[in-house]
Amino acid sequence: MKVCEAVANAFVKEGATTVFGLLGDGNLSWVAAMSRHPAVRLIDARDEGAALLMAEGWARATGEVGVCNVTQGPGLTRMTTSLVTATRSRSPVVVYTSKTHFNDERVNQAINQERLVSATGAGYIEVLAPGFAEDAVRQAFYQARIKSRPVVLCYPLDIQDRDCDADDDYQPSSTLFPGQQRIRPAQDRLDEAARIIAGSRKPVVLVGRGAVRSGAVAASERLAKRIGALIATTLVAKGTLAGAEYHAGIAGLFSTRTVMQLFDEADCVIAIGASLNPHTLEGGLLFPNARIVHIDVARTILMGNDKLADCYVQGDAEITTRALEEMLADQRVSGEGFRTPAVRRALLNADRDSAEYEIEPGTVDPREASRVIDEHLPAEVGVVIGVGHSFAFPVMTMKRPRALHEFVNGFGCIGETLPVAIGMGVAQGGKPLALIEGDGGAMQNIQELDTASRLGIKLLFIILNDEGLGAEYQKARAKGFDPNLAVVRSPDFGAVARGFGCRGRVARTIEEVAAGIDEFMAGDGPMALDVRISRNVIAITYRRLHYGEDA
Repeated sequence: MKVCEAVANAFVKEGATTVFGLLGDGNLSWVAAMSRHPAVRLIDARDEGAALLMAEGWARATGEVGVCNVTQGPGLTRMTTSLVTATRSRSPVVVYTSKTHFNDERVNQAINQERLVSATGAGYIEVLAPGFAEDAVRQAFYQARIKSRPVVLCYPLDIQDRDCDADDDYQPSSTLFPGQQRIRPAQDRLDEAARIIAGSRKPVVLVGRGAVRSGAVAASERLAKRIGALIATTLVAKGTLAGAEYHAGIAGLFSTRTVMQLFDEADCVIAIGASLNPHTLEGGLLFPNARIVHIDVARTILMGNDKLADCYVQGDAEITTRALEEMLADQRVSGEGFRTPAVRRALLNADRDSAEYEIEPGTVDPREASRVIDEHLPAEVGVVIGVGHSFAFPVMTMKRPRALHEFVNGFGCIGETLPVAIGMGVAQGGKPLALIEGDGGAMQNIQELDTASRLGIKLLFIILNDEGLGAEYQKARAKGFDPNLAVVRSPDFGAVARGFGCRGRVARTIEEVAAGIDEFMAGDGPMALDVRISRNVIAITYRRLHYGEDA
């Protein structure tokens, strides 16, 4: 059997059913071998970096290892930014690629691929002998799972078509990784955590992505109710508890002024499956008077204020939170805490931004547009949000609980939201999905509307379009520079989408925004909604960071 055939068989035994990629001479033999497996779906992207992001989106949605393939040299260099993003987002993906012939560095596609990949933080495995062909697949999938990062698996051109002794009894990496063991907390740490919580009067329960993944949401709600706590989430856990009583929204830079004032009063924070990074703690300024009880599976975590928690409890979020709540129940610990009529009234309109701006003709207030998007998109429609100035509006305004709420912000790179959402849409098997991106980011991977069209997935691409680089526009204005340096006229994204075979329209009024969403829900396939927004409206986060406002 040829190496490329044995490797394809190993990928299938590892569970690869959906493969995103872009064909080139370096991956041609392997793709041909994969195509002979009827259970494998090969999806062609229009850019190598986008292909990796689609695989990352698929991994996010399924919890399994995503698979991507690209050719050597320029195919790999075009995906380097996506490799960084997937690494920072801790996304398990295996990338099949090739390399120019061994010791032939005169070929124009020759490059030190190992150094390139290593600089991104991803893993790299290169196969130099046919006998290692299958073992390398097992290692790549194992590393992707255990380290939660992308791994580039390289088979040089002069190796792929050589013969190898394939193992009919190939053992996939799952035999080496039977699953994550649930760590039980030490009793003395539980006792200390319970003592701190029992002595608090105004506690906050802060839920992170780790709590969501371990199934600790219900236990977190029970604990918060028992001790009278406000309940908040990190950015990446947004939407998880949006319907919970005394929900205070996101902790950190995206907290409203009302919520920040309540956090100032907190004397205890129970962080569950949250890293407590500088964003969540707003550089160490949030929760100034609170003792921190930190629950996580890592051995220990230095918080974003460069301090250790007052009580760090290593343990599975669900097991630890449930044990803590039961211990407090046995001790008859309970309290009103923040759960008073006055706090309830304060939270009722805490998300309203009262700042007034002049809205240019033919544009809408992005805050109002975000509210309409939230109201008209049914709760079962997941939302994927990118980065930039515009993303702060839906983050702080959209409140509806949703089963899926993802953020593409691992590297702070615009333009990656569309391909990630396509991968998630494929994984969801036809369920409608919406993504929100700025116009600058939309242009960077606009070609993937063709991929969405070919796939026929029901995907709403909402472009909050201020006809410029919104983040740079606001930063330039704050620094006293000419903000028009960041103004870049954009095309009619509705027309562009139609050119790619999607539906598309432009919205210049709030009524047109609502009508666009209703049109998407009533029809089939992908659609772009070009929402023209005012440049004059400054997001609360930017007013705080760049204008020094107490917003």
